[in-house]
Order: sequence, then C-alpha cells, then structure tokens
Amino acid sequence: MASEEPPPSYYQGFASALDRLIWTPPWVKWDPEANHDLSWGMNILFGLILDLEKRNDFGISDQRASLVPTMTQAGYAAGLLLIVPVGDIVRRRPMILSLIFITALIWLGCTLTQSFSSFLGLSFVVGLLTVTPQLMFPLAVQYAPQRHRTTMISVVMSGLVFGVLVARLLSGIVTQYTSWRNVYWISFGLQVLVWILLFFTMPDYPTLSPDTSYPRILLKIVTLPFLKPDLTQMALIAFLTSGMFTSFWTTLTFQLADVFHLSTLAIGLFALIGISPVFLNPVISRLLISRLHPHGTLIIAHLVTIAAICIGTFVGTFSLAGPVIWAFFGDLGMNTIVVGNRVAIAHVDPKAQNAVNSVYMVHTFCGQLFGTAVGNALYAKGGWTYSGAFNIAQMIAGLLVLFVRGPHERYWVGWRGGWDMRKPKTEEHGSPPQAQHDVEANTEEATTEIPTEVPTEDEGSKEKAEDDDEKK
Repeated sequence: MASEEPPPSYYQGFASALDRLIWTPPWVKWDPEANHDLSWGMNILFGLILDLEKRNDFGISDQRASLVPTMTQAGYAAGLLLIVPVGDIVRRRPMILSLIFITALIWLGCTLTQSFSSFLGLSFVVGLLTVTPQLMFPLAVQYAPQRHRTTMISVVMSGLVFGVLVARLLSGIVTQYTSWRNVYWISFGLQVLVWILLFFTMPDYPTLSPDTSYPRILLKIVTLPFLKPDLTQMALIAFLTSGMFTSFWTTLTFQLADVFHLSTLAIGLFALIGISPVFLNPVISRLLISRLHPHGTLIIAHLVTIAAICIGTFVGTFSLAGPVIWAFFGDLGMNTIVVGNRVAIAHVDPKAQNAVNSVYMVHTFCGQLFGTAVGNALYAKGGWTYSGAFNIAQMIAGLLVLFVRGPHERYWVGWRGGWDMRKPKTEEHGSPPQAQHDVEANTEEATTEIPTEVPTEDEGSKEKAEDDDEKK
C-alpha cells in the first residue's frame, strides 16, 4: 500500500520559520488591490543585484586552489536543480534575503579559514547558494508591464552579463596587484550591500504555487523538457550559445598571451570591449525584439554572431582587430539571443516559472562546461583557427535548431501557422499572469453584475400596471 504524500504545508515549514525571522517593512507588504507592475526603479535594482552578485566569481590566484572553481561550479549546478525551483512554492522575499545573508557568512568564512579542505567545502556551499540572480528573472517576467516587458527583461539580463564581464576585468587587476583574500572581503561587503538594498525595497511577492510540494516541483523539472517544445528548443539554443561564449573568452586568454604577448592586466582590460554591447541591449530590445517574434530576433542575432566569429577567427590569427570585432559583435549577438530566448519562454508555465528557469539554466550551465572543455582541447591541438571553427559550428547548429520548429508551431517539428516573423498585436500569452488574473476577475464581475440589471417578470408586470394607472 503506497504511503500518502505529506501535505504541502509540511514542505513549507522552513519558509514559515524564515517569515518569522525576517521582518517585512509595511511599505513592501503585499497588497492584492494595489498596482503591482514592476517599476523602472525596481527593474534597474534587479539588474544591479545581478551585477553585484556575479562579481563574486572573480577566482583566486593561488595555484593550489585549482579545485576551487570545480567545487563552485558543482555547487552552482546543484543550486540550479535543488534551490531555484523552491521559488515557485515559497514566498520569494524571505527566501532571497535568507540566501544572501547565509552567502555573506560563507564568504566571511572563506576569508578567515586557514584550512584548504574547509575552503573547498565552503566554495561548494557558495556555489550552491549564489543562485539569487536566477530568482530575479521570473519576477521581471511576471510583473513587468506588457508594453515594457521586453526592455525590462533586457535590463535584468544586462546586469547579469555586465557582472560576468566586470568579474573578468577585475580578475586581471586583482591577480596582479593584491591578495586573493581581499577578493573575498569585497565579496562579503557586496553581499551585505545587496541584502540591505533588497530588505528595504523588495516587495513581498506572493507564492506562485502554494499547493505544490517540493518533490512535485522537482519532478516538474524532469517532465517540462518532454512536454514543452518551445522550452526545449530555446534551452538547446542556450546550450550552444553559452558554449560559444565561454569557449571564446577562455581561448582568447591564451591567444592574447601566446600570440600577442599581452600582460595579465591587459587581458583583463580586454573585457571592456565585451562590456560595451551590454549598454546597447535595452535599445535593441526596444527597437527590434519588441517588434519581432522571438524567432525573427534569434535568426538575425545568429547571423550577426556567425559573421563576427568568421571575421574574428580569420583576422585574429595576425591582428588584434579580429578578437576586438568578435568580442563586440559576438557578445552583442549573444546577448540578443539570450533576451530573445527569455521572451520566448516567458509564459511556458506561469505557475512554475522558477522550474522553467531551472531547466533553461541547467542547459546553459552544461553548455558553458562543454564549450570550455572542447574549446580548450581544440585550441591546444590546432590553435585559434580550430577553436574558432568549433564556435562557428555551434552557432550554425543553433540556427538549425531554430529552423526545425517555426515561430507559430505548437508541436515539436514543423512550420504550421506560417512564416510571419512580426509580433502580433495580441498574442495568446501576451499578458503576464497577474494581468490575466485581473482580466478573468473583471470578466467574472461583469457576468455577475449583468443579471442584476435585468428586471424580473414580477417587476416588469408591476411597472406595466403602474403605467396603466397613469393613463387612466
């Protein structure tokens, strides 16, 4: 006889304890009757949080610490699978604040510990808990106003990419001028700053799926790729795009040092070229992505990226202009692809947005590992040309995945619904979940109010009798 599954409240005990420990200021408490559209100020703050959070990935210069990135990546993968989906079944404010607070303490432990074994263990926990940025994307999707949703998603994404590239820039400076322990002091300070900003500004958003248990939300991560063809398609594109991105920036370090003989600091400063396209993302989102179906945006971005990689691969063997062109236009295309993917999967499952994000990010993370490993191996075998050819192949494969399924196709393969790449004025999933709920509520109110305005049979006969009396 199968045992009954514990009630959902059993799995929410941790969230209830956090709710008692973390006080919520009155001005950020949830009001069901208020307007909950995401403001530009909160949107920019979410982007800033992603920037500050990702700067924790500086790395250290100690040669004995070669296992630290591996442990951190393993912890991050576990966090994507086990922690991010929890955002669908608990309130996100206490969860996010608790993760940041605990992470700050872990960074402090990394700074003070003298044991390398302890340092490795703490590095795993750091990777496990630093998934806070991935809890911000569903909030931007759910509460961004319809007319600004694409641009706001782009702002949040820009904060994430900006943080990654700034980390690369600062890693060159830190490696050359200061001790790695100072990096962890900086990380601790950034975590405290993030916690303070969110404590006083982040609204207490309600739970997406309060009746769903933790085992069920984990099971959903397994089943979603087999049930949602649009999610699977965009996740595969994310795998290939992230593989290209990490392969380029990893092998670029070798090329700049071995062929062009640049210093560690100069290589770190090279990341400034990749930072500049980040500021163009909101503009491109406003002018291009908001007017085209995500399919059209992704096709254009893939073609631009492939052209940039081809030029960078050929010219980069004898001139710095090649890596510069690749870094600028390649990152511009990659960022556009990421925003297009995010828009395409925005409403795959409104009640499990964090689970959807977990599936997408696991593919992204695996693509990063794949791109780094294969890119390094090919560079060691054939140099810049081999690794560049590998990146071209990845982007062409992503374009083929895109063409397998059309923009209006509801099933796994085909182009049913036409080739039109323009974004329709009204889409089936054009409104965020909150807006859809409001529309349904308004419809119910309208249907219940209409009958009260129709006179009954008795009232009609009474009015007729009164009219007859007046005529007499």
